[in-house]
Amino acid sequence: MRAVIIAGPRKLEEVETESPKSDGNNVIIRVSLCGICGSDLHYWEAGCGMGGVTNLILGHEFCGFVVDPGSRKDLFPDERVTALPLDPCGRCETCRSGFPNICLNSLKRSIPGNNSPGAFAEYLKLRPDMVRKLPDSISNAEAILIEPSSVALHAVRQAGLRAGDRVLIIGGGSIGLLCAEWAKISGASFVAVSEINAMRRFAVADTVNIDAVYDAGDPEVVRKMKKESGGGYDIAVETSASETGINMALKALKWQGRLVLAGISRKPHKINTILYIMKEIGQKAAIGYLPAEFDLATAFISDKKFMVENMITRTVGFKEVQNMFEQLSAGTSSDIKIAVQQKSFL
Repeated sequence: MRAVIIAGPRKLEEVETESPKSDGNNVIIRVSLCGICGSDLHYWEAGCGMGGVTNLILGHEFCGFVVDPGSRKDLFPDERVTALPLDPCGRCETCRSGFPNICLNSLKRSIPGNNSPGAFAEYLKLRPDMVRKLPDSISNAEAILIEPSSVALHAVRQAGLRAGDRVLIIGGGSIGLLCAEWAKISGASFVAVSEINAMRRFAVADTVNIDAVYDAGDPEVVRKMKKESGGGYDIAVETSASETGINMALKALKWQGRLVLAGISRKPHKINTILYIMKEIGQKAAIGYLPAEFDLATAFISDKKFMVENMITRTVGFKEVQNMFEQLSAGTSSDIKIAVQQKSFL
């Protein structure tokens, strides 16, 4: 089968590789569409996947058609599906406590697109209990946004949002905008997004229902945020994983505000801790999601209570993926979410 692998730091390569084999247990799908995620960019820049895995096939936001249902008696060939790209052990303390998203053994297990073959390929092998059928009411474009929508839902839930809260989202990428959508649905009275990329800022206002969009590079941005929010924000969800973004969130939060760190960076950051102390800021982190949150996101998208399809701003084939990664990394792209379409390179 054809696939795209990380061939080295900042280098993707289209290759011919072995298709996954039927084993009577795992589900094999023919990939239709897969999204490009921020974590894909991190792996691309590093030249390897989670745990240093080389020649990794990226892609964990996907949908496709069943080729082999494996041990799933309720699945049939050509059924349309997606899946949670998770492989919790089910035995460690966090799994037994109901938090498989932070499985203590995750680095030793197979997580598609992170440390095992992902969906930038024609075919993909999946753990059977993680596979989910897709209702006809969900398009392929919507289907690949279920996974990032679940990430955003988990982040907003970590904030403990209450009706009437004022919410600031740092970062106008897909996760940031999906967090903004969930914040609105959850009853926030004022939702704003801060974004450094000028082209993306223009796209943000047309993509989600928010109250304000700020230029993160504006020296007066925090003053403007506080003025328009009526004194500061109750919640800030930081998705940029940048030192500047975290410190901006601390400045924009009101006293006893809540900060959720939802972005991932490999680099250490210098944080103005005095603001934490003087304001008594509460902080939580968010990684992944719970299976119930994935299913809830699916239901909301299916019922059109959570609108996501317009976040797909570009669809490309394998031969264009390297160029898209370069643009996203350079900050020269206005795209919110780029999809890789399987049929475009057959």
